[in-house]
Amino acid sequence: MVELALLLPVLVFGLIGGADMARAYALQLAVQNGARAGAEAYAIDYSKNAGQAVARARQEMGQTPGMTSGAPAVSIRAGFQADGVTACTVSPPTVDDPCFVTVQITYTFHTLIPWPLIPNTANFDRSTTMRLFY
Repeated sequence: MVELALLLPVLVFGLIGGADMARAYALQLAVQNGARAGAEAYAIDYSKNAGQAVARARQEMGQTPGMTSGAPAVSIRAGFQADGVTACTVSPPTVDDPCFVTVQITYTFHTLIPWPLIPNTANFDRSTTMRLFY
């Protein structure tokens, strides 16, 4: 009984810590999937609209349990050339002069329990760049 009393807190903290790690991994994947879905919605959709891409990214992230889709910051940078700086000059883009869109999502993860001696927050910053199709 003494051994169980000494070991039980370690087991409980291990289980809760494992659950926090699993949550962090799932939310990190949700952020990446949201960035990919938003970039795809902007790149493929014929009515280019940043609002639709943000809505699609939030919808994709909202499918993950435990994530509030309104919390992540979503930014879209569209219509730039392969160097990442120069604005697109040809509309619609051609094979010789392609244009790209980047969707970047920032999400702050908070652990379930404020653990001592370890960080209790993590920033997940993910971005996806896709070529625009017309």
